Amino acid sequence: MRKDSLRKFYDRLTPEERFRLYIEAIARGDEEEWRNLEKSCPRLVYEMNDRAYEDRVSASEEITLAVCLDLAPRLAKLKMLMALSDVILGLQNICLYEVHMAYLRGYVAGIKRNHRSVKVGDDLPNVESPKIGYDLDKIATDLAEGWGPFTDLLETLQQDVLKEVRGVWEAFSGFSRTELGIESEKLTKVWLESMWPEIEKLVSISDYPVVNEKMVEEYAWGFRRLWRKLTT
Repeated sequence: MRKDSLRKFYDRLTPEERFRLYIEAIARGDEEEWRNLEKSCPRLVYEMNDRAYEDRVSASEEITLAVCLDLAPRLAKLKMLMALSDVILGLQNICLYEVHMAYLRGYVAGIKRNHRSVKVGDDLPNVESPKIGYDLDKIATDLAEGWGPFTDLLETLQQDVLKEVRGVWEAFSGFSRTELGIESEKLTKVWLESMWPEIEKLVSISDYPVVNEKMVEEYAWGFRRLWRKLTT
């Protein structure tokens, strides 16, 4: 059946059918088809709430969800880095323990070898000995230096992600207070409550790194621009 012969049925299309045909026409570059689909669409008159009110409700939801979607992968990355830091710390402690025990066992073996005439028990020597204390401290220092590049890299990565998270959140918080007169926490709880506990954990951190003020201003400008576009 020719396409032209179908046009007389356009007024009978359901909204779902018209939507699918419209998207397919655009996808194949058939401008005439999608324009005809639009022109033949029934025009209806609606009664609704004040548009200015509805636009603000909708815009607040859209911007809040956009912020949460922006933060979600950063928060996931931060949790991964924190978990990896805990693993590294655990490995360091295990290594330190094993090296210390190897040293002490070697110390006991040396005493037994050099003083065979003296009965030496199997107990470990007094770790308060200045010599032993010095050696153990040096082992700990050398081990920490060996792990240093890994721990420093993880710390740098964590700080970078924290800066990004804090920057986005500060921009959103400033925007919501000045433009909407509402706290960002309330917006998040209203539109995506499941996201708030994760954000709250980071907001409560007291020793945040200094954020990039330029980044904060750029995000805030973007929020303001989108808000005005959606509400005017």
